[in-house]
Amino acid sequence: MYTIAHRGASGYAPENTFAAFDIAADMNTDLIELDVQLTKDGHIVVIHDDKVDRTTDGSGFVKDFTLKELQTLDAGSWFGPEFKGERIPLLEEVLKRYHPEIGLLIELKGHASQIGLEKAVGQLLGRFSFSIHHIVQSFSIKSIQTFHEMYPSVPTAIITRPSFGMFSQNQLNAYKSVANYVNIKYTRLNRYLISSARKNGLKVFAWTVRDPKTAAKLQDMVDGIVTDYPDFISKGG
Repeated sequence: MYTIAHRGASGYAPENTFAAFDIAADMNTDLIELDVQLTKDGHIVVIHDDKVDRTTDGSGFVKDFTLKELQTLDAGSWFGPEFKGERIPLLEEVLKRYHPEIGLLIELKGHASQIGLEKAVGQLLGRFSFSIHHIVQSFSIKSIQTFHEMYPSVPTAIITRPSFGMFSQNQLNAYKSVANYVNIKYTRLNRYLISSARKNGLKVFAWTVRDPKTAAKLQDMVDGIVTDYPDFISKGG
């Protein structure tokens, strides 16, 4: 079972920064989950929101900044003064730092402005030998379908919040045609849901776990747990 650090060890350091990623690495995480978007000048940066306001000292949409402008922003002080000066990373920098020791679970943000993101991410991963340690995911099945058609050798995942504790067969057919995993909100999980996914050839991740009791309960049920606290996952479990 994979321990997956949600935006890095984001319970301990500002999300989607090297501070959070390094702590996750020290905690022997298997995968670092992160979010990617394109800048105004076409660089792939690691940030969750479509605007920089919540996690930096700047204001505005990511798509309206050049890389140089984004890298002047402080992405750490909002979390704590000891993280002042943390920057928004490039996906390429993250790959260089951790490949191939730690895999990445890369979320493609589905904003309408992110035209060409699938191709850009796939081309970058190709420079790192399409390691099986890296997985590309999205809430948007259309985005994953686009990515999968261009880069079928790269594992993919659909992020989902299933209604009524189950998938329809139509959903499962759509998912398994383009993805290897379903990443399910943990509060919607049940054994029937997990079983139906696996019967259709899909492995199951659970997001986002923030307490040890839930982590312990899920460890024997799923193939990976996305958590802000990677040290909550027992490696013996």
